[in-house]
Amino acid sequence: MIGKTQSYARQVNNQLVMRELREANLSATQLSERLNLSNAALSAIISSLLERGLIKVVQNEPNKCVGRHRVYYTINEAFGIILVISLSNYYSTIVISDMKNNILEKVESKINKYDIKMLYELVLQTKNILQDQKYRDVPLLGIDISVPGIVNKKTGKLYLSNRFDNDLFGEKEPIVSLFERQFDVPVKIMNDINLACIGEMHQGSLVGAENGMLVHIGEGIGSAFILNGELYEGEDGFAGEIGRMQIEFRNKIGLLEDFASIRAIKNVAKEKYGKEFQIDELVELFNNDKEIKDYVLETAFVVGTLLGNIEQLLNMKKIVISGYVPLFGDEYLKKVQEGLNSRDIKPTVEFSTLNDASIIGAIYKATIALTDKILS
Repeated sequence: MIGKTQSYARQVNNQLVMRELREANLSATQLSERLNLSNAALSAIISSLLERGLIKVVQNEPNKCVGRHRVYYTINEAFGIILVISLSNYYSTIVISDMKNNILEKVESKINKYDIKMLYELVLQTKNILQDQKYRDVPLLGIDISVPGIVNKKTGKLYLSNRFDNDLFGEKEPIVSLFERQFDVPVKIMNDINLACIGEMHQGSLVGAENGMLVHIGEGIGSAFILNGELYEGEDGFAGEIGRMQIEFRNKIGLLEDFASIRAIKNVAKEKYGKEFQIDELVELFNNDKEIKDYVLETAFVVGTLLGNIEQLLNMKKIVISGYVPLFGDEYLKKVQEGLNSRDIKPTVEFSTLNDASIIGAIYKATIALTDKILS
């Protein structure tokens, strides 16, 4: 039991050192102070990580005093690469990242339909990218796929989404199994809004938030929660589906996303003008058509009202809104704020300013998970 306990403690300390070095280049003394580890214990950890190639020595700090220069350590970005694939708004984005979360390459392509044919084309495109000389000799460590659908965090199973063809579901898990067969590395699939929330927690508007919320209003509506500094996914990973919550809007009862999503707003514009509208055209309508503007701002108020109810339950400090609605500007945000239930202590509500939040979150989560697995 003692040996097992010591082994577990060593594993945890290894992981903690890696996480600290992911944030900054640090000396052994600094690591010892941050993690409250003895010099002997830290020396053994550093030696092990150096031997395994996970970390490396970086340029010594110039020392103004007589004596030895302080040695700094950092993550070895050449240890391997991580592939992140984002499927969102009928675009695929393939991103290659190193172990320090640096994006090495990003390729975006239009998708006509989420089906099996799209998957095979995506695999072929990915293989072509990895054939580049700069990646041939670098190990591919894993693939993370960000999807606009409900994902069971326990099983990794993707549940039905109205944006995916039915042939992408079933017992064989076509998305995961296809990439596993073709690349022979661990493949994980995760909800894009949860990943975007992780991205906001580490580089965006939710940095340092102990209790907060990301609301994404695009073709559909989803959200993700931060509770006590951690992403809250619920029992199976299904938390945050506020678009599926029932509301009353203009004397009708329905789902929030049936009234307030970009898809719903497009339908209202189509009904009035008899034509399809792209998002930039919809923004132009918002700015020039009072009827459309009034509809959009009414939906913003309803969104705010619902968020106010959630805030009263969870007592959040900050709410961040992403998706397409920031294109409607401050008028939209003001209506959301008006809709929030009035309280003495109100959460801060703001638009996201972070591009590719789900990709940033996927990279961060993948590097942490892969490092932890290597060290387990």
